[in-house]
Amino acid sequence: MPLLTYSFGILRWTQTELDALDRRVRSLLTTHRMLHPRSSVMRLYIPRKCGGRGFLNAKDLHNREVYNLRNYFLNNECGMHRDVVAVDRNLTPLSLANENWRKPVVLSTADRKAAWENKVLHGRFYKALTGPDVDLLASVNWLRFGDLFVETEGFACAIADEVMMTNNYRKYILKDGTVDICRACRRPGESLRHIISGCSHLANGEYLHRHNLVARIIHQQLALLYGLVDREVPYYKYLPAPVLENGRATLYWDRSIITDRTIVANKPDIVLIDRSQRRAVLADVTIPHDENLVKAEKDKSSKYLDLAHEITAMWDVDSTIIVPIVVSANGLIAKSLDQHLERLSLGGWIKGQMQKAVILDTARIVRRFLSLQP
Repeated sequence: MPLLTYSFGILRWTQTELDALDRRVRSLLTTHRMLHPRSSVMRLYIPRKCGGRGFLNAKDLHNREVYNLRNYFLNNECGMHRDVVAVDRNLTPLSLANENWRKPVVLSTADRKAAWENKVLHGRFYKALTGPDVDLLASVNWLRFGDLFVETEGFACAIADEVMMTNNYRKYILKDGTVDICRACRRPGESLRHIISGCSHLANGEYLHRHNLVARIIHQQLALLYGLVDREVPYYKYLPAPVLENGRATLYWDRSIITDRTIVANKPDIVLIDRSQRRAVLADVTIPHDENLVKAEKDKSSKYLDLAHEITAMWDVDSTIIVPIVVSANGLIAKSLDQHLERLSLGGWIKGQMQKAVILDTARIVRRFLSLQP
């Protein structure tokens, strides 16, 4: 693109040629599995910090460069520039002497985001991403700093765009008469939402594995913080011990808490007893769909209230706090997650690691599911 930019405003490029060039780029991306053929085209050219993929559009670059060059000549009072303007009667693409010159169309980022939002299918993820309770910059960190293979990135974006070949997509988008029944749980509605967060057949296997990856990250960082383990290992190789203890803290992993009275919700993912601060911490992880991000956090906060009161009375601590850890199946992060991590005395950088683990495992779940026979 930098090389082509030198020719803009000097050589004649038609809008048709520029469109063909952009289509050729997209075709190459599709050929090398970097872009799903039905993914959002608008999203492809939106900056990564806004949730797009940050590709440059040749047509927009050309039209913007031509417009800027024309303004430069017309607004310059130098005699040489005025002479050039006077003689350029359609000699260059700038057509400086043409008073009826029409400004070429340049789509801004705002225009592309509006077009992306207005898409019935593609726009669902954009609306979730720009929700009032979602941390936009944190939610797109995997696009900016995740260092994923470009094929994996394209696949993850296709999942968010909901354009994978599910039975629901074939029935309602392609309209090929497919029966919309989940091939795993045999219930109606095999949409991508159902596959990544709502299939009962996957709950105790695939979803639990993804959930435990995030919980392992939290557990290992707490163990390192309190000196319960000596060294850090990659989160996917880390195997939490049921109980870790020293003079400073005790850390439980996925253990039921025995209480004096019966409490149904008595098994949080991680329980920390911090003796120096005389407090207990109940940390619980959940990976909901994008629309349920805030609801899932509230549910986790209220789920363990009875257990928290009982622990405070039983374990001789001053307080028991509940810390919900919520990352959506597509990597969305709520604004409140920073506060929850701060209560665990963990740095904000851990959000990126949890998000990447979720994105990669969601892609794995979808790949495995689509390989099943319909």
